Order: sequence, then C-alpha cells, then structure tokens
Amino acid sequence: MVGMPKRRRILSGALLGAAATALTVKGVVSGPLGSTNQTHLDELQHGLGASKDAAVAQSRTVIDQAGARLVAAVVHVPPGSPAPAASTRPTPASTATAAPATSADRTYSRRMLRQLLREAAIRHKLDPKLVLAVSYWESGWDQSKVSETGARGLMQVQPDTAKEAGPSLLGRPVDIQDPYDNADVGAAILRENLDTFKDPAMALAAYYQGPTSLRDSGMFPDTQQYVQGILDLATRMTP
Repeated sequence: MVGMPKRRRILSGALLGAAATALTVKGVVSGPLGSTNQTHLDELQHGLGASKDAAVAQSRTVIDQAGARLVAAVVHVPPGSPAPAASTRPTPASTATAAPATSADRTYSRRMLRQLLREAAIRHKLDPKLVLAVSYWESGWDQSKVSETGARGLMQVQPDTAKEAGPSLLGRPVDIQDPYDNADVGAAILRENLDTFKDPAMALAAYYQGPTSLRDSGMFPDTQQYVQGILDLATRMTP
C-alpha cells in the first residue's frame, strides 16, 4: 500500500531481475479481463497468498537464471497507445443490469472500475496489466476496501499521501474515496516511482514500502514477496 514503510529487518541483495519469475501461482487468468471468471481470480488470489513463503526461498536461486527480461516486458507500453483525456470519467451505472462494484460505491460496476484502472495506466504511460495487477493484489478491485493502516480504495492509497500527491503529480486535489481519483493518483505515484528508480521492481517496492525506506534500508522480505507476486500476476493478465 502507498505511503506506509515497513519497519522490519533488511533483506540484503536485490531480487530485481528475477522478480517476475520467482513465484508459483495457482490458476491462470485466461482471456480479456472484462470477461474473466471471478471465481478464477479469487482462486488465483488465494494461491498467491499461499505461495508467499515459498517465493522467498526460491528467489535466490532464480536470480542467476532469469535476468531482467520479464520485468522489462511487464511494463512495456506499445507505441502509439492512445492516452485518454485527463477529464475522462465513465458515466455511473444507472440500470439494474449493471451490478454495483462494492457496498460503498454503488454507482460503478466492476467493469467500469477495471476501465478506470486501464485508462489511468495509459494516461500515465504504464502497462494496464501492471496497474490492474497492483490493484487486484491491493484491493481485489474493491473501491470500498480500507486497510488496517487506513489505505483506501482500488489502489490502497494513504490519505496523507494522496493529499500531497494530488497537487504535486496531478495538479489538483484528489478524493481517494472516488474511484476515478483513486486510480488516477495511484497510477501517478507508480509512474513517479518508475521515473525515480528506473526499474519496475524497485518502483513496485517503493509503492509498497515507501521510497525513503527503500533507499535507506533496501527491500524488506514482505516487499520482495509483494513485488514478485504482482509481476507474476501481471504477466498472466490480458487487458
């Protein structure tokens, strides 16, 4: 989650190049996200959690085998990808056929929430697969989710982080209880991390652990698991 550094023992060495291949995942996301079976996604999320401990042990071996190829591929944005206008917002669902996305947000369907995430990714020149994977890992695409530390919404953004990042990165205040703003500021923070650290794994680590903590302490074990899981999940998604 954004803006919450973890205070744990430092994990020396870098996983970086091998992060995308270090985790064994139960289930496969097959087909466009708009039509993905939700049961499969739930099974995938369950399998990811069960694999965390094994991932740490495996990562050291995989480091020498994988290189950075998959990590780079995850965040590749095809040339000529159209960028939606910054003001683009979907029209809230108003018919009975559009199921509510969450108990807190009864105007946006899950399809619309995924579209918000895709468009935020393209707007900030990120691969939609990566942003969708971050959001699914963080919240299960649930705008109503609030973490124990107070992070909110699709991208699990801390209120204090959003208060600073909205004006500095988007040029405007944001309301992280609004799914459009939540997706927009979360993607903007991830973009800033990528520009700062020049590496997808480090950008994800900064998103989870906090940039200052990452610079001072390196990746913590739970940060490594987070990075590995999201990169692996992203390679299995088709936007």
